[in-house]
Amino acid sequence: MSTSQPLEIEFPAMRYDITMPLLEGRVMIDGVKLKPVKSSSMINKEEPKMISGDFGLCDLNIGYFLPAIETGWEIIGLPVFSKRKPVYQLIFCHADAGIRSPKDLQGKRIGSRTYRTALTVWARGLLKDRHGVDLSKVQWIIQAKEVFPVHDQAVKIDYVDDKKNMVERLTGGEMDAIITDISDTKLFATLESHPKVKRLFSDYVAEDHKLYTETGIFTPVHMIVMSKKLDREHPELAAKFYTAFEQAKQMAYDDILSDRGGFSVVYLRERMKEQMKTWGDPWKYGLKANKNTIDAFIKYNVEQGMIRSTPSYADIFAAGTLNT
Repeated sequence: MSTSQPLEIEFPAMRYDITMPLLEGRVMIDGVKLKPVKSSSMINKEEPKMISGDFGLCDLNIGYFLPAIETGWEIIGLPVFSKRKPVYQLIFCHADAGIRSPKDLQGKRIGSRTYRTALTVWARGLLKDRHGVDLSKVQWIIQAKEVFPVHDQAVKIDYVDDKKNMVERLTGGEMDAIITDISDTKLFATLESHPKVKRLFSDYVAEDHKLYTETGIFTPVHMIVMSKKLDREHPELAAKFYTAFEQAKQMAYDDILSDRGGFSVVYLRERMKEQMKTWGDPWKYGLKANKNTIDAFIKYNVEQGMIRSTPSYADIFAAGTLNT
């Protein structure tokens, strides 16, 4: 590869502060020219480019990561978890369902837009491991059909149409709880103010921090994957990409701590310092720093029938990142 003729590689147009320096050109990668492209992190249908490996990098919801690899799609992971989202804040119950503790979810109807998105995989795993919930006694109400098969023959799933969203179905009493990612301001406001809705974990901040202090897990929901074909053709790239993402994240942190982060948050610098004191760096990259997280997520995928067998790290991560 010559620096005079850089390799043009598709790069997801992410808006995360910790990846923005790459899009802005403040972090350079030797021999590479990034080509920003719009792409979805969700897999709701077969994706020919990802099946064949005819893409560059993708910001992928990790609920689809292991099933896609097991199915033979031409993708490979970088241990760069670009988006993390606390799970406990997104479990809501109907006030009349008699749900006072996690175990009360047994025998209930739980809704989610998709069954295998990262957030629902994490929630099910944590509810089982940390709160003793018997998931075989749950009836799932799901909207989106699956691209990849669910191998757990015992799971009970009813698919419904999308004429009503999950929040409307919960407030209307059609289900007892929902576990679903909410990124809509109005829907979030409804869940937090509706008299018939309550959170399963009222102090979800404390619950999330307890999980982090006890296990080191701050649940990732997106990660960076690259074309496996590209990795075979240019095996040196994975390590270069990993280093560039680390540099971009540190640059974003420096922006905040030097009070030039550009976010509309009062005392952002002070809030960042408080976060670092309480959490350290919850956006850690690399295999060593995320071993408990990766191992738990693989375990949950196997237990829930997302994949048939446990892969090795070498099966799912680019060789150039295995020493990170």
